[in-house]
Amino acid sequence: MQSGEREIAHAGEAPIVVEAFYRYGYRGRSMLAIRAPFAMGADGADIIGRAIETGARHYVVVSIARQTSGPIHPGEPLGVELRASDACEDSSG
Repeated sequence: MQSGEREIAHAGEAPIVVEAFYRYGYRGRSMLAIRAPFAMGADGADIIGRAIETGARHYVVVSIARQTSGPIHPGEPLGVELRASDACEDSSG
């Protein structure tokens, strides 16, 4: 699922801290494998458009990719397509 031109949801909230594994390519997209931070529907709509933090880096989730179907469980491996977040830079000054 992709966010398209959808604005960032929950823009005022702190980024969701996630555990990242590795980067990989999927259908021409650059992806990051993470552990799902919470339970969500199969389409990942609860995390798309949200800001995440891994280490000291901040991103916004653009889309997800999965090898399985059904609901996403907390801790489940999940591929996310990201874009760099400038929200933290805007709030710092």
